[in-house]
Amino acid sequence: MPVIGQCRLCLKEGLLQDSHFIPQAAYRLVRGEGKNPHPLVVQTDKAVQTSVQMRAHVFCRDCEQRFHERGEDTFFRYCHRDSEGFKLLATLRKTAPVLESTSAAVYVVCSTDDAIVEQIGYFGVSLFWKSSIHSWNDGTRPVPSIPLGPYQERFRRFLLGEEPFPTGAALVIEVSDESNRLIRAFGTPGTMKKGTNHVHWIHVCGIRFNLMVGQRIPRELYQLCAFKPSPKMVLVSKNEEFDMATLYRDLLVTLAQKSTTQEPHRT
Repeated sequence: MPVIGQCRLCLKEGLLQDSHFIPQAAYRLVRGEGKNPHPLVVQTDKAVQTSVQMRAHVFCRDCEQRFHERGEDTFFRYCHRDSEGFKLLATLRKTAPVLESTSAAVYVVCSTDDAIVEQIGYFGVSLFWKSSIHSWNDGTRPVPSIPLGPYQERFRRFLLGEEPFPTGAALVIEVSDESNRLIRAFGTPGTMKKGTNHVHWIHVCGIRFNLMVGQRIPRELYQLCAFKPSPKMVLVSKNEEFDMATLYRDLLVTLAQKSTTQEPHRT
């Protein structure tokens, strides 16, 4: 039955689509084999195998197409795909990392791939914003929403292409290496307050997005934001089950501080 209402992105009245929080493509990519092939969905308090998709009538057709063209299409070409490998990880590993610890490595992206990083980042921002504007249900209970406060409207206008990425926010793209079993899973958003700012995170098919929001984000972390001017950097998490949500801020500050003393090589 058709659903008429206000699209939460463009704010226009019209026919609303049966919108998915996590695009359907992700469910197909992480399906397994055997008696229970359902995707592994990792939430903040549990991990379950389920085929239930979080969906609701929230966006119009034009905005669904906007999400697809500006972020989803590129993300699913570069994320982990069992049959085709992990294109983003392979792209990063064409050069040596510029910074490295036992837990993670930082790669500088070739300038010709800057747009790819921003498109993947757009997809990540869209997930956090979608979480903030609607109470999604996983089939058994509502999934906790991400609080974006005054940034919610700024991110809406960013996703529409009306404003640049907001100041006072930084999105770090974190890629899982082959040792992390979560490379074949996706999660629901998590959130915490860390120091002077809020930290939100979500991972989908081997790529984890870490969004920091607040006026007092350490300036070094902006060096790793997907939407900062060139050179752009992407993080690779090297340890299985590396709890980036808890530890990443201090690690990234340390790595970013080192980056201020180095001039990354670009090709």
